[in-house]
Amino acid sequence: MARGDGTAVVGYDPNNRDNAMHVEYMVHETGARWFIPYNNGASTAAQLAQCDKIAGDTADGSVAASETVA
Repeated sequence: MARGDGTAVVGYDPNNRDNAMHVEYMVHETGARWFIPYNNGASTAAQLAQCDKIAGDTADGSVAASETVA
């Protein structure tokens, strides 16, 4: 797979994102999961931790996602 700049990319590397990238997940309450992760039978805290892990960070280690209570 190519990124369009001639550099091949193997798989998905969320830690190689632009540092300005950030996603806000809208949730109904603080601490709710952002999306349904594979571990949807686990505790809410474990599910939220998995969502954060999947969302990853940017290239400089900044958090790439957070919640907003709607």
